[in-house]
Amino acid sequence: MCTITTVFGDLATVIGDLEVPVDPDSLVEAIALRDRLDARIAEATGSFEAGGWWGVDASTSMAAWLRAHARMTRRAAQRLRSLAMRLRSLPVCAAAFADGSLSGGQIGAIVALLDDEMAEIFAQHEAELVPYLVPLSVAGVSRAMGAWVRRARPEPTEPTEPERSLHLSQTLDDRWILDATLDPEGGAVVAAALRLATPDLNGDVPASIAARRADALVEVCRFFLDHQTGRAGGRHRPHMNVIVEIEDLKAGRGGRVVDGPELDGPTVSRLFCDCAVHRVVMSGRSAILDYGTATRTIPAPLWNALVIRDEHCRFPGCDRPSVWCEGHHVVWVTEGRNDRPGQPGAGLLAASPSIAPTRLARQAPPGLHV
Repeated sequence: MCTITTVFGDLATVIGDLEVPVDPDSLVEAIALRDRLDARIAEATGSFEAGGWWGVDASTSMAAWLRAHARMTRRAAQRLRSLAMRLRSLPVCAAAFADGSLSGGQIGAIVALLDDEMAEIFAQHEAELVPYLVPLSVAGVSRAMGAWVRRARPEPTEPTEPERSLHLSQTLDDRWILDATLDPEGGAVVAAALRLATPDLNGDVPASIAARRADALVEVCRFFLDHQTGRAGGRHRPHMNVIVEIEDLKAGRGGRVVDGPELDGPTVSRLFCDCAVHRVVMSGRSAILDYGTATRTIPAPLWNALVIRDEHCRFPGCDRPSVWCEGHHVVWVTEGRNDRPGQPGAGLLAASPSIAPTRLARQAPPGLHV
């Protein structure tokens, strides 16, 4: 234990005193040394999990242990755990990672294409394959591994279900990170849907294709929620549950999602334009005195009237059909009646974060909007 403590103490001293020169060669060398340290950490992590040490303090998994004790994010912990366990079955790759022959990026490209079946086959041939992969770029390794997997994968004896996985995790700043792996068919379906749902570049949408594609994904998911038939109920929109104080709602302040992040005032105002509202009367922070039934801010008769009147989105230049739209107010209402089709400012708006309520009030006529 004394020797181990001395090693880590010396390493900490070296890191604390280290000043990486600002030149290309030094930066590349520093990153290569970090990769070699990552290799040692992955090796130790694999042995730690194999020995079951993560369960000593009643942690539920290795990834949970890493989050609690190494202060890692959920995504980083799961990636380290997966890499560590995969390298335990690939000793040649692990050795090349540790001595710096393969970079962290190259190792990532190798293991990304290996499921349990292909990892077992790759392990039988890695002594011949790894020297070929060492001089390649990360993209080259990915292409070479893809070609090898296509040729080495055994022919299935019967049709198999597509292999798909998706991870959606919340970050510390209440944003979300989406990471998915899709088979060719599933990927083609998603790509086609995003291509059709991605808005064209104009003055009312973000210029970044990544931002527009993210908006498109949200719209596709919202469309499913609006039109799913698995749950009964007219215009049932099971999107999210938002808690907001009545005084905060009137003042245009934000609220929070149940078991989720905080929402700013404009977002809450937009959501409350077309939603089901429950009145909850409380005494203090814990005692509920009354819980009212759900009341739609835009009930079905008003919705139908808007659809008949407007037929499609009323935002200038947008003609999305009513099935893509929500009811919104150009002039937002916090008090009074909201069940008259002719009420000033009521209309359909396509649910896009690119169209802010303030800009809508300035540019869009009352009616249907996407």
